[in-house]
Amino acid sequence: MIKPDKSKQDSKKIQIRDMFNDISSRYDQINKMMTLNMDKNWRKIVYNLTIEDKPKKIIDIASGTGDIALCFANDNVEVVGIDNASMMLDLANEKSMKIPNVKFQLEDAENMSFENNTFDAATVGFGVRNFEDLNQGLREIKRVLKPGKKLIILETAVPSFLIVRFGYFLYTKLIIPVLGKMIAKNQQAYQYLSTSAEHFPHGIEFQIILEKLGFKDIKIKYLSLGIVNIYTAIKPK
Repeated sequence: MIKPDKSKQDSKKIQIRDMFNDISSRYDQINKMMTLNMDKNWRKIVYNLTIEDKPKKIIDIASGTGDIALCFANDNVEVVGIDNASMMLDLANEKSMKIPNVKFQLEDAENMSFENNTFDAATVGFGVRNFEDLNQGLREIKRVLKPGKKLIILETAVPSFLIVRFGYFLYTKLIIPVLGKMIAKNQQAYQYLSTSAEHFPHGIEFQIILEKLGFKDIKIKYLSLGIVNIYTAIKPK
């Protein structure tokens, strides 16, 4: 298991919470720089995949500062964004102050307070690799989804093409930690984000995990030369 700080005895869940609270005020700024502003297009694709089924109630998991949840601000849909980092949610709540259909609440994604079969869709943006127990987190998402409804996951991947792969590692291993140190004042956090992205199962490997947990009709969109993937999966009826 990859943790932000191997020298600490705290659980991964606690370390992740503390890390995101620490970088919360600078997270949006560095995220745009880190992704070269491509994150806006990625979120738009997540939005389109979600809204095409005309859901009435959506849960956005690991919502952070709320960027995916707020994509639905102009739609006739109820959105709940959850995260375990309260300072990230403070920023999300500031953004959503005048948006009545989007709300945020503090939750543990691996042990949510919602009833079974509550939501018509679930989205996760760059969050599943931060779960302490990946299988448990995905099982919880499946539990709160209604039968026949869709899970959409946006997550990092490692490019397969050699030249792109070389550039990817150069950027994530050298440039991103430097940006983290200069802007977020936390180089270790962005070293973790780089390392966790490198070692997290992606593509077919992640598809197999979803299949083993009982999700069906799994599809993968490979984006931006393979540096991110969007997975869609259905909870069986």
